[in-house]
Amino acid sequence: MRFNQRSVYLVLITVLVLSLAMVGCGSKNQETVMKDLTNFKQELKSYTSKATMTVTAHNSQQKYYIETWYLAPNYYRIALGNDPKDITQVIVKNDDGIFVVSPQLKKSFRFKGDWAENQGHVYLYHAAVDRILKSKDLAYDAAEGKLSFTLKMEPENPLIAKQRIVLNETNLHPLQVALLDKDAKSVVSVDFDSFSTGVDYKKENFTSEAAMALAPTDAQPVMAGAKDFGIIEPRYLPEGVTKLQPQESKSSVMLRFSGDNPFTIIEQRPAAKDSAMRSGELVDLWGTPAVLAQVDGGETRSMHWFHNNVEFSLTGKLPVEEMVKVAQSMIGTVGK
Repeated sequence: MRFNQRSVYLVLITVLVLSLAMVGCGSKNQETVMKDLTNFKQELKSYTSKATMTVTAHNSQQKYYIETWYLAPNYYRIALGNDPKDITQVIVKNDDGIFVVSPQLKKSFRFKGDWAENQGHVYLYHAAVDRILKSKDLAYDAAEGKLSFTLKMEPENPLIAKQRIVLNETNLHPLQVALLDKDAKSVVSVDFDSFSTGVDYKKENFTSEAAMALAPTDAQPVMAGAKDFGIIEPRYLPEGVTKLQPQESKSSVMLRFSGDNPFTIIEQRPAAKDSAMRSGELVDLWGTPAVLAQVDGGETRSMHWFHNNVEFSLTGKLPVEEMVKVAQSMIGTVGK
């Protein structure tokens, strides 16, 4: 009987010791994590990542393959497409500015801006970490080997209320970046498949010419001027807007919309040329980059983007957020 009592005491002591040990080895507190993140970013010289982006909008989902390269302090290359062998858009940053390249169309735009800070944080790990470190309204949670940071979306966005960034607790590598609406539902989710640091990149890897070379060698040439894509209509229209009869030519389609803020959409197979738009602004349609510019310095805006080898141009006096909604609703739409 005494032996049994000793055994019970030994078991209780063992359980107590193990419990204390587990508490000591638990998840790090927020202050410690922020210090670790600061140190990790300061030592970050280069990285590469592969991820899958899921965009949920207008009762449909679009998925994109994303491959990102980064070379400190400010070079990056973001390749977007259907899969690694079908890259359709590339965003490149180097000393000459930011380029949006469509390899299959042999076309690019060049301009300046702070896109990485405003929207690039969805794709760029170092920009996402910057957001965490600079946020003054941050919700932190640690569980099951994951660190979760939820912060207010800045600059303010009528479509996105908050951003959630999930990191691996052990090595601080990214696991997921999600953009949430006001109901905390995911609008955009980037799930990382791989992430590695210390990659031996050279500056010449981050040129528009190198991005242009990503066009698949076996791709069928796109005929400029051909109108073989039908009529691609937006699934979203602002309130009070009425669709008018489309105008078709041999090489393009013009969609016209009347209302308080009338606008037009032109669809065509683009001719390959290099277009300089230094005054333009890069706007992310989540998986499809677009270029937004003022027309003749007035209130009229024009948004250009490419999808499935078709060039789209939306022109009007719509608020930018409405232009984005209209453009996003056309992504993945099949021509009639």
